[in-house]
Amino acid sequence: MIHLSKVVVREAVATVRSAAWPLARLHRLPAPGTGEGRLPVVLVHGYLGHPDMFRPLVRRLYEAGWRDVVRVGYPSTRLRLPQIVQRIDAIARPLAAEHGAVDVVAHSLGAFSTRAWLREFGGAEVVRRFVSLGGPHAGTTFFRLTPPALWPVLDPHGYWVNRLSGGPEPVDTVVVRARYDQQVFPPERASLPGVREVVLQGHGHNSLLWSRSAHQAVLDALEGS
Repeated sequence: MIHLSKVVVREAVATVRSAAWPLARLHRLPAPGTGEGRLPVVLVHGYLGHPDMFRPLVRRLYEAGWRDVVRVGYPSTRLRLPQIVQRIDAIARPLAAEHGAVDVVAHSLGAFSTRAWLREFGGAEVVRRFVSLGGPHAGTTFFRLTPPALWPVLDPHGYWVNRLSGGPEPVDTVVVRARYDQQVFPPERASLPGVREVVLQGHGHNSLLWSRSAHQAVLDALEGS
């Protein structure tokens, strides 16, 4: 019970920080790294998210030597999945054309949309590695709390969940998920068959954006360790 209480508090703090994302801009980012030997990283936020929620991870990437880190923004309550995919493609494909390929790190709805882009819309042509943070790949019990336009994505029996089920992933993929994810529920729905995963025991869904242990798991995945 004590452990779960800590998880609840940690997730509550992460949720408040996510909602107050403009304040993250007050904490200046360090200078980018040299980028030597590192592909660009594309970051895709989730439902009700904003690109600035990734600022803590951007900080870690810069400090670890990454230079090219770009964030995809989209109005998650208004767009259907193909439109979200277009936003991802518009950012990632030109960057890959310049550098040969990109890596993608995506959270929640952004992770599901990225996987759809990779499998159904040609994204695998330009991506080396994909890191999924709490992606609802098998849907979530709470899909009815989202706009109906997203139900084909988030309903466990929805069109896109069924379409993307089965088969190997087209690029090297790592899942980072929370043991106590309260939004992708049950939390095992964030897993992918046959894909290596890192399960963070003391965190919930939003904590994946702010936790240093989650950030380290992303860095390890990007480095192939």
